[in-house]
Amino acid sequence: MAKQYTRNYFTDLALGNIQGHYSVNKFGSAPSGAQITATDIWSRANATPTQQIWLAPTAARVHAIVSSDALDTGFNVKLWGLKTWDTAETSETVALTGQVPVNTVNSYVIIHRMKVIPTAAKPVAVGTITATAAVDNTVTALIIPPAGEPHDGQTGMAIYGVPSTQTALLHSWYAQIDKATGVAASCDFRLRVNENPNIQTTGFLRKSDISVQSTGTNSKDRAFIIPQRYEGPCIIKIQAIASTADLDAEAGFALELVDHERLIP
Repeated sequence: MAKQYTRNYFTDLALGNIQGHYSVNKFGSAPSGAQITATDIWSRANATPTQQIWLAPTAARVHAIVSSDALDTGFNVKLWGLKTWDTAETSETVALTGQVPVNTVNSYVIIHRMKVIPTAAKPVAVGTITATAAVDNTVTALIIPPAGEPHDGQTGMAIYGVPSTQTALLHSWYAQIDKATGVAASCDFRLRVNENPNIQTTGFLRKSDISVQSTGTNSKDRAFIIPQRYEGPCIIKIQAIASTADLDAEAGFALELVDHERLIP
């Protein structure tokens, strides 16, 4: 007798077996970077702080991909983003040439993911790899080498852009801080959504909250029995406000993207 298998919706979603539905897992960190004022959870929000608030280009821009280290040559970087707010996510691969910028073929209104593609000769990157928009000069995405740790190899940004052709269903999100010793600290995390990035790029609405503290729970998940629904075009991101400066903060979210033609009227 043939074995019977019980189908699981979320397994099929992850495997791409549900037509017009796609799973997205986004996560990021502000390495020693959450401040007492609003701080987006992405790698450029650090202890300096270099840039607390992430910025999207004001229009579709070609991006220059470059490393801070001349040794970062001989391998590719793949990036994902939206060319317009009315088209689905696309990707391209750029051959990195160290400190010499290489322009993307496409123009993007948002780049929300990049990763290094290792080779046998170059299994790991060395420097900070950035995607900088022409004209605006905004760093839309970056990959960093954490101090004393292996290179991240991919972006750590709890930020994602959804085109007008899709609806995002937020199934869950999480937030945490790293602080085991010293003076007690707390951090308020806010899930924020820009509901019309095709018109403006800096206005985000507060949609959900998680609060954690170092003396008690410093990691928390929030799952929705009925997923939160956000219509594209939109940008979803997580922001933190800490009780003390330079707090390690991490956060992420799980989305289900649905093509509009697959929605039941």
